[in-house]
Amino acid sequence: MKMLTASGAILALLLAVACGGSSANNPPLSGSMTGTWTFTANSQSFGSIVSGTANVQQTGDTISGQATLVGSPCATTASISGTVSGKSVQMQLNENGDTVTFTGKLDSTFTYASGSYSASLGCTNADQGTWTANKQ
Repeated sequence: MKMLTASGAILALLLAVACGGSSANNPPLSGSMTGTWTFTANSQSFGSIVSGTANVQQTGDTISGQATLVGSPCATTASISGTVSGKSVQMQLNENGDTVTFTGKLDSTFTYASGSYSASLGCTNADQGTWTANKQ
């Protein structure tokens, strides 16, 4: 039986790490928000619920898209723009000129997101609350 010297053990460990030997414990964070998402926003201000579907495109750290809204008194559709940084997401929905800003976190597979939102004055009446979204 051949014994590894200290330097041989270190070399073997470095080769295992370089070849991906430790990737099972710490998989890299990667993913994209590109796709169709269903979402629900729960108003803490008014007790109402808005739901819908969003088609999102991610290019680099920028997201854009279009949402169809159900239950919003302000619009039935809204444009989406925003950014993704790691697992953090910030996006704005434009509901006929009123801006609703969503901030939150994505899961490691980029298939679930949640957070809080706040709206401008106007039709959205400075609403605020929480939201969740699932990628289809």
